[in-house]
Amino acid sequence: MGENELEDHDAVPRSRVFVLLDGTFVVRWSDNRVQELETGHYRIYQKRDFGASITDYELHQLQVAGLVEAYDKDYVWLCPLPERRLLDGLTEWERNRTRSYYLNTVLPGSHLKAVNNCLNDLQLADEFMARIRDDFVVLWASKGMAFYKFDDAEKARHLLIAKAPDMFQKTVVAFVETTRR
Repeated sequence: MGENELEDHDAVPRSRVFVLLDGTFVVRWSDNRVQELETGHYRIYQKRDFGASITDYELHQLQVAGLVEAYDKDYVWLCPLPERRLLDGLTEWERNRTRSYYLNTVLPGSHLKAVNNCLNDLQLADEFMARIRDDFVVLWASKGMAFYKFDDAEKARHLLIAKAPDMFQKTVVAFVETTRR
C-alpha cells in the first residue's frame, strides 16, 4: 500500500509508539495504558516504564514482522492488533521467524567513543562490541554477535547498568527479526 493510499484517521502519532524499558514495543492509548504491538495485551503504563523512542530501523523490523503497515516521520500506521495469542500453538508466521537481540543504549552516535572507552575501563571490551545503528550507539555481544535469547540480552543490560549506571541507565533490549522462507 503506498503512502497516498493510507488515510490519516488510521494513523497513530509516532510519539505514541515507543519501546518500554523491558524492550517491549507498545502503542500508548491513554496516559496510563499501553498495548503491546506483538501480543495485543494491554498494560498499565507509568512514565518510569519509558525506554526509548522508536527508531526507523525498529519500525522497519516491525513492518517486516507484519505489525506496522507503514510509517513516516510523524505517524505510524499499525496493522490490526491481536487481542490475544492463539492458545493452540504457534502460527505459521511465528514458526518461521527468528529473533536476534542487541542492546540499544539510546545514546546518540556521537557517543560511540565514550561508550568504547567505558567498556575498556570496565574490562568489558571483549564481551561487547559497540556500533552505530540508526544514529544510536548499540551493543552486540562479543565479536559483534547477537544475543540469541532475550534473557541473555537482559542479563547483559543489567550488568552494564550495575557497572556504569550513568552511561547505560536508559539502555533497552532491541531485536532484529528475520523470516525463514
